[in-house]
Amino acid sequence: MENNVNKYMRVTYTLLSHKNGECEEVEKTTREQPFSFLTGVGYTLDAFEDNLKDLKKGDEFDFTIPFADAYGEYDPDHVQDFNREVFTIDGKFDSAHIFEGNVVEMMRADGSPILGTVKEVTPFKVTMDFNHPLAGCDLQFVGTIVESRPAKESEMKKFYDSLKASQCGCGGCSGCSGGSCGDGGCGDGCDCH
Repeated sequence: MENNVNKYMRVTYTLLSHKNGECEEVEKTTREQPFSFLTGVGYTLDAFEDNLKDLKKGDEFDFTIPFADAYGEYDPDHVQDFNREVFTIDGKFDSAHIFEGNVVEMMRADGSPILGTVKEVTPFKVTMDFNHPLAGCDLQFVGTIVESRPAKESEMKKFYDSLKASQCGCGGCSGCSGGSCGDGGCGDGCDCH
């Protein structure tokens, strides 16, 4: 099959992150709820797709994507402090959403959305981390191809229609295109594929 043909793929996998000699299970899909995607449309990390696109139904895989080809190096400059007042609604601090570990959507200076993780909340400030949660991690995917076939025209149309509807400029916000807060991506916080 030609490489320029868009494929519809469904895969099951376990995603493991490797950083500083430690390994952690991040995500697991199942045969009942596999991860589905179209190749060639920027929905997944290029390296993820490159490792899968030539595989067939039933094929197993186990590959690792170095952090440089995934979500890049962890950048301390993407961690920022904000005055607590930024997170007030009707004069009250939004403690329902602003707590350590929670992912919240904020706006860049140009009005585009970005996702960040609350790192710390003090009486005076809130520290936000706009790095992708897997920045600096090598990503290991172990799984099986459930389905791999040429994409139907209706599937391609549905995908592009959903992009138009999202209007977030990052490849759909439901998929990761490898962006980060420094290069105009969506800051991700999307599924980590």
